[in-house]
Amino acid sequence: SVRKTKTSFELTDNQSETYIADKVMIASGNAKDGFAIAESLGHKIIEPVPSLFTFKIKDKRFEDLSGVSFQNLNLELSASGKKFKQTGDILITHWGLSGPAVLKLSAFAAKELHDCHYKAELKINFLPDLNYEQIKDKLLEIKKQSPIKQVITSTSFSLPKKFWRTIIEFSDIQPETTWSQISNKQMKKIINELSGGLYQISGKGMFKEEFVTCGGVDLKEVDFKTMESKICPNLYFGGEVLNIDGITGGFNFQSAWTTGFIVGNAI
Repeated sequence: SVRKTKTSFELTDNQSETYIADKVMIASGNAKDGFAIAESLGHKIIEPVPSLFTFKIKDKRFEDLSGVSFQNLNLELSASGKKFKQTGDILITHWGLSGPAVLKLSAFAAKELHDCHYKAELKINFLPDLNYEQIKDKLLEIKKQSPIKQVITSTSFSLPKKFWRTIIEFSDIQPETTWSQISNKQMKKIINELSGGLYQISGKGMFKEEFVTCGGVDLKEVDFKTMESKICPNLYFGGEVLNIDGITGGFNFQSAWTTGFIVGNAI
């Protein structure tokens, strides 16, 4: 515990030993004790919630595709009535989705995902360079040029073969179906899946997999020139105890190093 006196701080450890300090820095990461001490000294704590995590998605379209990756896709997340967009790479895992684009979405929507208990909807555009009509034109071209080829084994899109097969099966197209036999309804289903397939997020990834938390000491109450508290003189903060979280783990390391350096110089 930490108690502020008129001229100093009294710090008491778990063995009831007491220390006197002129200045104190709290660099406790996301430990609850750090938040409790900051709050006891007058600070407001923004509720900490997990950030930078993968999405748990159980969907037959992802079955048997663990390890398949995609580059530069467009993603749109709907959580707690808000929408978040991100472009980047994704990786299908045995529990759902990972990759830079997913981690960034989890950071930008950390609070909203927490509020809806990680039950959200994700729309994925697997062909971001093409619009709906352009995808349709390409499919019609294949249908015209290769009418007797099986739909499940032939495509002009640069997509993993296993994923293409999965989308065709999900579109209720039998393996022996040729392009000349495909219906307009089936064609529309393929286009919708490629341009904006909808996937239900049922939770975060593996337990304790998240890298950091968002939330912590309210930044309005800290002087960024010195990282000193505006509420309690001679009290300083550094690292994840603050309401700071970056879009990748590296930014969070840099935040910890930078704020620690500033506090060291200030003290």
